[in-house]
Amino acid sequence: MKKSMILLAALAMGASLLAFPVRAAADGEAVLLVAPARYSVMQVAFDVARRYPTVLVSYQRPDPEPRLHVWNGYEWLPLALDDYKSGAFLQSYPGRTFFLGDDTLLPASLKGIGAWCNDTRQIPDLETPVLINEIGQGIPFTPADWRWFAGRYNLTLADSSAARQKQLNEESWYDGKAPVKDEAPSFFKYFTRSRRSRASAAATPIEPLEPAPGEMVETAPAADTVHEAAEPVAP
Repeated sequence: MKKSMILLAALAMGASLLAFPVRAAADGEAVLLVAPARYSVMQVAFDVARRYPTVLVSYQRPDPEPRLHVWNGYEWLPLALDDYKSGAFLQSYPGRTFFLGDDTLLPASLKGIGAWCNDTRQIPDLETPVLINEIGQGIPFTPADWRWFAGRYNLTLADSSAARQKQLNEESWYDGKAPVKDEAPSFFKYFTRSRRSRASAAATPIEPLEPAPGEMVETAPAADTVHEAAEPVAP
């Protein structure tokens, strides 16, 4: 009962913000969410529509082809597969499309909208935090949007850019952990060989020189020299 009330509230709020077609799509600001008709997924889709101009298309997968509906701001309208592929149900086209669901769930025929939208992205994982993260990065969300979704779904915000910056600050070429495709160059043209040789020589300790062996020559000792005091001369 509680889930039904939340869904009805989301639908009512979405109706006040959505119109079919979306006016903002004229300048490529709107997005198209192609989502399975599951409660948790549609709740995220309507919450995205509350924060951003969004066109919602839901799909179910009975044979022989999927059953589609489009939200016009007031109610779900049946949508033919041919009209979906050609974009005939829109007066202007959204700038990008998110396909929600993996290939086992998402009908391959729904991806054939290249004639009117080339910017497409598939999100296989339908867990609520993953959907919010992937859609929020593709739109992208503002800081206020992230805070709103975190409060809405009781999620913890983490600054991925700060974590990445910390990782970059801790990286070092010298730790040898980074993948190196090619060997380092053996000679850098701006670093002269003379400087390299001097640096090598300065780093090598100087060993004391030993005199070379040779012939020894003996000489006679020099005679002692005595200096006598001169006699005084009479005046």
